[in-house]
Amino acid sequence: MKHAPREHQRVYLTFYLRVFEGDNFLGFLIDISKEGFMVMSEFVLEEGKCYSLKMKIPSSMEWKGKNDTDRFIKFRARCKYSEHDEVDKEFYVNGFEFSELGEEENFIIRKLIDEYRLR
Repeated sequence: MKHAPREHQRVYLTFYLRVFEGDNFLGFLIDISKEGFMVMSEFVLEEGKCYSLKMKIPSSMEWKGKNDTDRFIKFRARCKYSEHDEVDKEFYVNGFEFSELGEEENFIIRKLIDEYRLR
């Protein structure tokens, strides 16, 4: 599947963050840009569907919450594609585009890109 050229550079994180739909574990964040992100999961996701998601924030990142259960940001994102991983066919690579991202969540995303990318 050919994807449209991206406007912002993709950033590969130095560790994987957990992404959830409600209380259900969806997969691990494996890269991110200002426009969207990629999640690796053990199951195929519905292309075109808008998901209500939450993402765990690294414990090393400054956060307003006092305990670990508060360390999430919530947002909505549309699944653009879901396909088998080229290296390991047991996993799926799922591309998402942010559809609703609040000001605070946008700040956290930009901070993740700046502080936790591969150098």
